[in-house]
This record gives sequence, structure tokens and C-alpha cells, in this order.
Amino acid sequence: MNRLLKTTALACAFMLPQFAQAGLVTQWEYEVASEWTGATYEASGVGTTSTGSSVLSWGATGGSYDTNPKNRSALVISDSPKSGTDLVTNSMAYVLTNVITHFNNILTGGTKSLETALLRTTLKLKPFLPVPGPALPVKELDFTIRFIETPNDANCGFDSTSNCDDIFVIEVGSLVNSFTYDGYKYTTSIIETTASLTGLSPAACAEAGALPGCLGFKTIEQAATDAQFGLLIDAVEVSEPAGTAALGLGLLSLFMYGRRRAGK
Repeated sequence: MNRLLKTTALACAFMLPQFAQAGLVTQWEYEVASEWTGATYEASGVGTTSTGSSVLSWGATGGSYDTNPKNRSALVISDSPKSGTDLVTNSMAYVLTNVITHFNNILTGGTKSLETALLRTTLKLKPFLPVPGPALPVKELDFTIRFIETPNDANCGFDSTSNCDDIFVIEVGSLVNSFTYDGYKYTTSIIETTASLTGLSPAACAEAGALPGCLGFKTIEQAATDAQFGLLIDAVEVSEPAGTAALGLGLLSLFMYGRRRAGK
């Protein structure tokens, strides 16, 4: 009997770590892609506007936002899609994904400007370690962007680094999403890694037509400002505790031993 108890205890001790790790995906294959799916511009004014999946631009007809004389402004998505296999669960080390750059150039007075934009980010995940697994359902995250091209004068009415920074606000959409997979709840977080995307002051939010506490970034005149995004994933166990399975195995062993004794 003592020998059986020792053997059962030893088996349970070895199995506990195995049960504790069962189902946990420690590393993921991922792909993150972002695109503009729409935009609205001021109804009247001079110049032209252009809406594409990776570039929204406005300003002088036939001009440019990135080469001189730089007489157009633009919001440009780059590094999309971005993929890899180095997304680690419960790690503080994020993986870099897509970049949004605002080319903030001085435009001729009366030029039509961007007002709102629609951004769609698609997230694809697939278990990579400890063993490869099937791809999870694709997650589409939709965001509404509110944009204000401010007048270039000293009377901004809000805190500004340059002669009235332009303001970019993410108004609708969640940067944090959760799903359950194989006994664990995983939470993905899209973060902005350059500290460009922050909570704006009430005055800046009001200038952009957004509610107090809005999230966005301001961009200085005659500069290209990057918002570099990254991805994190965390996990917590939501299934039956590992010890319950190991304890059940131990009790089953003792029950079978009792039946054998009774048979004799």
C-alpha cells in the first residue's frame, strides 16, 4: 500500500506541470494589415483630394506631400501587411506592426481638407509554439478617425508645439480585444510605441470636434510625424485547474487498488 501511495504521489507530481501547460500557446504566427476604407473632405474649397487604401491626401492639384514644393498633406499607412512568428504570450516585448504617418504641410488658404477617415485593421493569428495549430478566425477592427487641419496662426485655443498643430483623433474602435482558445483567455492589445498617440487636452479634443478625454495625436507644421503601432498578447487560464485532473488520477489509482484488495 505504501509503495502504491508513493508511486501515485510521484506520478501526480510529474503530471502537474504537464497539465498546467496543456493548451497554452506560448508563441504565435501573426499578420496585421491596415487600410483606409473611406474618407470625407470639406465640401468647398480649392485643390483636390485623393482617397486610396494606403494614402489619403489633399491640397494643390498635381502637387506632392513628400517632395518639394510639398504643397499637399497626407495620411499614409506603411509596413502593411506586417507578419512574423515572434509574438510571445505574456511578454512585455511587443512586435512592431503598421505605421501611420501624417505629412503636415502648409497649404494654400481655402484648400479643401480632410475631415474624417475610416481605418480598418485586420488581425490574423495562428498558434506557432509549442505546436503549430489551425488559424483562428480573422479579426477585423474598425476605427473612425476625426481630423482637423488647423489655421496656421498663433491663436490656436489649445496647447500647441508649432503654429497650431493639426489634430488626429481615434474616435470609435477598441485597441484591446479578447478571445478564448483551448482553455485560455487571450487578450490582444494594439499599442502606439512612439508615445505619439495619447490622451489629448479638453481644448484639443474640442478643436477636433471630439468629446473630452479623446485619444489621438497632434502633428507639427512642415513635418512628417509617425505613429508606430505594435501588438501584445496576454493569457489567463479559464479551464479546470490543473491540480483537479492530477488529483482525480490519484484517487482513481487508490480506488482501483481498493477493488483489487476486496477481490482477494
